[in-house]
Amino acid sequence: MKILRSLIAVLTLVAGSAFAQAWPVKPVRIVHGFGPGGPVDIIARMLGANLSEQLGQQAIVEGKPGAGGTVGAAYIAKAEPDGYTLFLMASGHAMGPGLYASLPYHAVDDFTMISMLANSPFAIVTSPGSGYASVQDVIRGAKAEPGKIHFGTGGVGSGMHLVAVLLQARTGIQMNHIPYKSGNELNLALFSGDIPIAFTSVAGTSPLIQSGKMRMLAVTSKERYAGLPNVPTVSETLLPGFDVRAWYAFAAPKKLPPAMVSRLNEAAHAALNRRDFTDKLLAMGFQPWPTSAREAQDILGSEVARWTKVIRDEKVQSAN
Repeated sequence: MKILRSLIAVLTLVAGSAFAQAWPVKPVRIVHGFGPGGPVDIIARMLGANLSEQLGQQAIVEGKPGAGGTVGAAYIAKAEPDGYTLFLMASGHAMGPGLYASLPYHAVDDFTMISMLANSPFAIVTSPGSGYASVQDVIRGAKAEPGKIHFGTGGVGSGMHLVAVLLQARTGIQMNHIPYKSGNELNLALFSGDIPIAFTSVAGTSPLIQSGKMRMLAVTSKERYAGLPNVPTVSETLLPGFDVRAWYAFAAPKKLPPAMVSRLNEAAHAALNRRDFTDKLLAMGFQPWPTSAREAQDILGSEVARWTKVIRDEKVQSAN
């Protein structure tokens, strides 16, 4: 019986390897859960163009927006693990299990991670007339007047919102959240003085900082952001070890054959090693983040566990 099991395992491995060598014989799809023109869509199209060159088959990008990216994730979770349906995953995926009472998939077990692709810290920003010169000023003000300081984000349950929730929980302060429907609305509220503080993404803020319309008080990554080396981190000023970043990853349905995972990981890394690819990422405010498939799977599990706990401990309710 042991010999038979060993023979079956060997034959399965050989068959999987042969299948992977023949793949792909038709176009592949990269699905994501958001609308056109946003960072997820842009990164998916950049990756798709590189995969088309490397695989010799067209890589078609398809958005399936809805419910904070969970519609696209549900589609992937039910897809065949044949290498023809792939996933551009965003960090909001890790927040879904905490924000929604139930999901039609398991956020970790139903996905095969291929590689992390890029990350970017969040930023705490203020208007020049707010009177806040540092993030420590904000914390002191919030402790002096609990619940009186308004801060804005791009929406309830967004990464911007949840990093603010975590910061308040870790520092013991309470501020009043004002959610906005878009980054433009958030910026206008800050410029007009409707809110003194905003939690936002680093991407796209540099021109506003350079123009004097916005001042960045801190970034939320453990290390300083390379594009703004003079801006301190929350970790070095307030909370040692504090590290929260938006991220993007390459994934597939569960049980994708290991040979395909390896080939796609190599293809993703080849894209991330191209100067034109990384230059575009850096211009958007993202830093390349190549990892092994195992590392990416571990990161996903850790992120899902962290945000599920934060959301439930702090009783964050989804806007959807």
